[in-house]
Amino acid sequence: MEQQTHFFHALSNDIRLRIVLLLASEPQLSVCQLVRILGLPQPKVSRHLAVLREAGVVAVDRKAQWICYRLGDTMQPWQRKVVEATRESLKNEEQYLADQHMLQEIRERARMANHPCAPVEHETEEVA
Repeated sequence: MEQQTHFFHALSNDIRLRIVLLLASEPQLSVCQLVRILGLPQPKVSRHLAVLREAGVVAVDRKAQWICYRLGDTMQPWQRKVVEATRESLKNEEQYLADQHMLQEIRERARMANHPCAPVEHETEEVA
C-alpha cells in the first residue's frame, strides 16, 4: 500500500499533476521547458519534480548540460491508467487546454532549435 500512497500523494498537488499530464503528452521535457509552460519559478518546479521523482512517477535523463524528465519506467500499468483517465477527465478544462497550447509552442521551438529534449523525428518509408 506504500507505493499507492506515494503515487497519490505525488499527484495530489495541482502543479505536480500538471507536470505529469504534460509528460503524458510529451515523451520528455526539460526543466526550462516546464518552467515556461507552467509559468512558475525554476526552484518551485524543481521541488515538485523531486517529489515526483521520489515517488517513481518521473525519471531523469541527462543529455550534456540538459536534464530531461519523462514518465518513470517503473510506473505500474494501474498508475498509467490513472494518469490516462485523469487526462481524459480534464481534456476540456481551461488549465489543461492552456498547458497543452503552451506545450505545442514548446514542441515547435524545440524541434526548430534541435533541443536535446525534443522528440526524435522518425523517417517514414514510402510505399510504392
